[in-house]
Amino acid sequence: MASNSNASSGSVSRSRTSGTPQMVCYHNELAPLRVVRHPGPNMGKRFYGCPHWPRTCGFFQWLDECNDIRDLQFQLLEKECIISELQHENDILKAEVGNLKKKLSQKQDVVDELSIECTERSLLMDEMFAKRRITYVLLFSWVFFAVCFWLKA
Repeated sequence: MASNSNASSGSVSRSRTSGTPQMVCYHNELAPLRVVRHPGPNMGKRFYGCPHWPRTCGFFQWLDECNDIRDLQFQLLEKECIISELQHENDILKAEVGNLKKKLSQKQDVVDELSIECTERSLLMDEMFAKRRITYVLLFSWVFFAVCFWLKA
């Protein structure tokens, strides 16, 4: 066996035998746990390899790296869960924004209607004040005419 690890992405199954995870090779078969028997720095080190050795699919994983992979897989799963939760919250907030926009539109319609009504009332009040002024002017002119006519007589 080589001293370098060719870290590959085999999957870890949930069943366990004697406290070690079972790995699946690229053939989708259980990869047996083996031990390096050749003299060298890796002698005695345990690894998973393809069960079809020597015609392998290329799957190789050191046993001590499995925990690292499982930790990374767990972190990835946590991140995916967080992303899923945030997407769900985002969908809820988008729906809420849609409802608020609809309410805003309805309130704007009411404001527009009230603005039109206020404008109409303002015009009516201006018209009433104009009629009152004309009435006062006519009344004052009659009184003035009557006083002038009375003084001449």
